[in-house]
This record gives sequence, C-alpha cells and structure tokens, in this order.
Amino acid sequence: MRRIFWTLLLMSFSFKEVGNDCVSTDPSPFVLSSPVRNPISMTGSFGELRNNHFHAGIDIRSATGVGGDEILAAATGFVRKISISSTDYGKSIYIEHPNGYTTLYAHLEKFRPDLDAAVKTHQYKVQKFETDIDFSPKDWPVTVGDLIGYMGNTGASKGAHLHFELRETNSSEVLDPAEYGVPIQDNIAPLIRRVKLYGFDSQGNESSSQIFYASKLNKSTHLISVPGDMFSLGVDALDRSNNSWNWTGVKSIEMKVDGIVVYQFSTDHWSLEDTRCVNAHIDYPSKLNAQGQFQRCFKLKGNRIGLYKVLQNEGTFFMADGFDHNVSLTVKDSRHNESSVHFLVRKVPYTKKSKNEDLDQVLHYDTDNLVQFQSGYFHIPAGSLYDNSFYRSDSIINSSAMALCNWIGCYPGKDPLHGEIEIALRPTRQMDPGELDKCFVAVKRGSSYVSCGGKWMDGYLKSTYKSLGYYSIMMDTMAPRIAPITYKFNMHNNKYMSFRIQDNIPALGSAEHPRCDAYLDGQWILMEYDAKNHLIKHQFEDWLSPGKHELILVATDDRQNSRSYTYNFIR
Repeated sequence: MRRIFWTLLLMSFSFKEVGNDCVSTDPSPFVLSSPVRNPISMTGSFGELRNNHFHAGIDIRSATGVGGDEILAAATGFVRKISISSTDYGKSIYIEHPNGYTTLYAHLEKFRPDLDAAVKTHQYKVQKFETDIDFSPKDWPVTVGDLIGYMGNTGASKGAHLHFELRETNSSEVLDPAEYGVPIQDNIAPLIRRVKLYGFDSQGNESSSQIFYASKLNKSTHLISVPGDMFSLGVDALDRSNNSWNWTGVKSIEMKVDGIVVYQFSTDHWSLEDTRCVNAHIDYPSKLNAQGQFQRCFKLKGNRIGLYKVLQNEGTFFMADGFDHNVSLTVKDSRHNESSVHFLVRKVPYTKKSKNEDLDQVLHYDTDNLVQFQSGYFHIPAGSLYDNSFYRSDSIINSSAMALCNWIGCYPGKDPLHGEIEIALRPTRQMDPGELDKCFVAVKRGSSYVSCGGKWMDGYLKSTYKSLGYYSIMMDTMAPRIAPITYKFNMHNNKYMSFRIQDNIPALGSAEHPRCDAYLDGQWILMEYDAKNHLIKHQFEDWLSPGKHELILVATDDRQNSRSYTYNFIR
C-alpha cells in the first residue's frame, strides 16, 4: 500500500529525467574514481539536510551490510593526516592531491596493515587513543585505487558506511564528489512531497502560512489565496539514486514567478565554517513542531552561507492587487534529474499578527547582546543569531540537591544559534572550597540536564555552548562506572576484551567524555573508545605472554572524578 502511495505521488506532478553515471559538469581536469570496489549504493547525498549541518560528503553503503569493504584512494596523492576520534568522523584518512584538492574517508573500521601499525605505534608513544597524526608527502604516497583501509562504523556513525568528502586543500570549502567523476548511477527524479506558502506584510513580517501536498498542486490553474502583501515558498523534497532505497537530499531548488527567477539555491560548494546555517535555510520552527523539514525559498538576514545563486528581494515577491501570479517550483539532483510543481497565487486581505507583549526584549542578530540575570549573564556575539528575536529573561527553580543556582534562560529560547554564546553563572549559596572543582555549567534537557563543562573566572563559572536554553550550576561528585562485557577470567580463546563505561551526566560542548586509562601488568595499553555505545575495547597484542595478568582500568570524567577497577585474567 505504501509503495502504491509513493508511486501515485511521483506521477502526480511533472518531472524530467536526465540520467548519467559519471559525467562531470565541472571543467576541472581533476577526476575522482570510486573509493569502493562495488557499484556505489548511496545512503546520503552531498548537501542534504542534517542536524545542525549540511552534509559535507556522500555516504556509501556497505556491500556486506556489516562493513569491512575495502576502501580505495580515489585519486593519486599522499596521506596527509590520520585522525582518531571516539565521536565525529571516528577513524579517518585525509589524502592530499597535487592539484589543490583533498579527499576524506571517514568512519573506517581500521586502516590498511602498515598504516594501522604506524598509528598504533604513535598511540602507544603518546599514550592516547584519540589523536591526529600529520604526515609529509614522502611518508605515505598513494596511487589511485590503492587500498587505504576498511569500511566501518566508528565515530558518530549510525551504521557501517563510508563518509567520503572532497575539499579544497587550502580552505575549508567542501565540494560535491558527484561533480568530479565519482560514478553514481542516478536516473530517478527527485520527489516533491509538500509545499509551504508563506504570506508576509510589506515589512517582511510573516502574516500567514499554508502547507499543501504536491499531489494537490498538479495543475497550473490551481489557485491559492495568500493573506499578505508578499509571498514565498518552502519545499519538502527528497531524492533517491539507483542501487539504493534510501531517500537523500536534493541538489538545487528554483522558484519562478510569472516566468522570472526569484530564487535559486544549489549545494555546489560551501565553507565548513558556514555549515550550521542549515538552521537558517530550513524552516526551523516547523522542524521543532514536528511538521517536517521545509527548505525556505527566501533568506533570513543573518544567513551567510553562499549557496544562493539568485535572490530577488531576498526570495520574496510582491503580489499585485487583483492579479493572479504564475508560480513554478523546480528541484534537481546532482545528475540533473528534475521535478516541478505549478500553481497560481492571489493576494487576499489579512490581519497583522499582534506582538506577544510578554516578550518585551529583543536579541539583535547583527550586534553583540548582553542578557543579565540575578545569578549571571549570557554574552551573545554578533552573528550568533540568524534574525532578530523577541524574548524575556526567565528563571526556573532548580530543586536538585546538587544545584548551586536556579535555571536561567531566554524564554522561549528556541532560536537556533550559529556560534557559541558565553554563559557566566554565580552560585547563590555558600560553597565549600572542595566543591569548586566539581561544579559544571548544566543545560536543561526536559526534566534532566547535561554538562557543558566550565571554568571559574572572576567569580563566575563560565562555559560556551550553542543554545539559548536554560542554564544552572550543578555539582558532579560521581566517577564513571565500568562494567565487563566480554571480559572473563579465562581469556585463552578471546581476541579482545571489552567493557562498558558510563558517566552519570552526559557531556556536550566543551565538556569531555569520560576517559579510561588502562594498565596491563603495570604498563599502559591501548583501549579503543566508542562514545556512542559507551564501549571500550582492547585487542590483545602478539607480545602478550601466556599466563596470569592484572588489568587496571582508571575511569575519569570531565570534573576529574576518578575510580579504579582491577581485573585478573589468564591467557
């Protein structure tokens, strides 16, 4: 039944297919080969909408479903950097190419044997699992098609896949690998699911909004009445490529009114520094209210990402009295397959929305803002917001025995932030000197909270974070807990031993995840850390002698609460 529904929806509006496998529209002679041996099955497209960012690469599915696929150098160059992280990209390789480009291969399970050995040697030298290692051009040269590693699920990955990026070496610009020859088969047109119509008054304030299924807008004679002086659109659209059942993102969006291009957007390339502008590009309130993700066809004042090719009046159109305006909306994918909807709009009278008198203060997107409370302040730098925002200073009682002040925040505090704000809090009760190091800045999450870390400066506990939420000073006196998973006394037939490590308070922002230092018979050993699964794991080394051994695990959290665990085993 579901398949029939989507089939009918696809048929309900016009589309054009222009399939090709690997023809690049970029004039650059730089051409990428596939980083995998099997035909590419894509699970994530370049530029698609992700939580707090535009997707900076393409995601390629494992042919086995569980990882282990061989990962190949997509072009000739040298290994510039290897990065190991318990979050983010996990185990990743950066290959620099001689013509100003760099390719990135992320979430690897492991590197090829010689690289793996070099990385492990470095980790033992610095006695750290998480590390970045830079190399010179002579250290690890590679030729296109060389094996460099194996597909995995490390870091912030949600399943075995390769995250593959193309970057400009000397900048933070990311580019679409599909435009540089990566062989992605795609002759499937995108799917426009829904269209949102926004009405605005003459000052640009939203006066109305309406949501329509694209299947209802399949005729150019369909007339929509818009309460407002101006209008614009939002679009909920997805794409899919051959060899994949995953819905991914569209490449470009174009809005025409009466035959004139008013808005054009395309994810050709952008700076990683601006990727968080995705929260300004989408209708963020609709996302928060579970209405789905609509890509705005108009631009907010503080949205600085350079993905907008045409912006007439910032993507809005003044409607003339008594006239019907012909609107067309077209979306395309990276292979130029396209879909479109057509309809008419007409201006109708409207009532201006009244201002919420309860929100009597304003945060300006283009100037510094200082919000003061009885127990502290927020410093919100210029450029942190994407538009001006009305709010009121608010305080909520924090009844926890570990609290040192009430929750303070900017109500309603739902505007997305581009950069970090400074949070500075003062305790409102007397503290013992020994409590200072155990204090952290907490951000409220429903009925719970998470840690943003923090340092004492000038009588304030200060931290930074990208949220206008509610903050308080809390104390943490509990060390992380460790529990065995595969450990047992007789480890004769085991290749590794693993444990679960969990802290009582989740860490965000500048707060560090719990760490574990492991000592085998008094010597430091490598423990791999998988933050998303709270897992630490040691692969037994060839040099470990038979017999009885003592393992000591020392778990430490962001506030330096620490506890040791001792385990004995035989090999």
